[in-house]
Amino acid sequence: MSIEKEVEKMYREDAEKQKKNQKKKKSGRAATIIVLILIVILALLLAKLLGLFDGSGFGFGGKGKETEDGSGTPDRAVVVSAEEDESSEAEVKKVYDNIKVSGSTYLYKGSEVSLEDIKDTFSMEKMNKEVVALIEDDNATQNTMEDLTNALTEMGREYTIENATGTESETESAAQ
Repeated sequence: MSIEKEVEKMYREDAEKQKKNQKKKKSGRAATIIVLILIVILALLLAKLLGLFDGSGFGFGGKGKETEDGSGTPDRAVVVSAEEDESSEAEVKKVYDNIKVSGSTYLYKGSEVSLEDIKDTFSMEKMNKEVVALIEDDNATQNTMEDLTNALTEMGREYTIENATGTESETESAAQ
């Protein structure tokens, strides 16, 4: 019977060693995860300090990508100073939303849309009044551009026309 007791004792010792090893592995994993989390946090803080998140939409105080009313993600957001008169405030925030006109096709946010879709999207009831349509002329036909500018003017929406080369050619403003 002493052999059975010795075997049983050895079995218990092995089981205890395995439990200790598993505990060490678990605590080692937890320590590794904590160290990795700290490294990521430090990297994010360093990137923020260096200004790498400005305008990227990470929520660290950079330029946001969403309009005030949550109506979409404009391609450009610019603060423009308005000329002071009796009824205007010192600064008016203008948000630019791109429409690309290529040939006789309207492109909005990467998708081909009709003029009626653009009218619906840019209607004063649905979109913030500070949004200015930034029309990119990419070899557009004259009739297509006229139709678009006339529709925006009728709606009372401001717009700016920009050549595909990136130079601003003209600025139009709707009658207020």
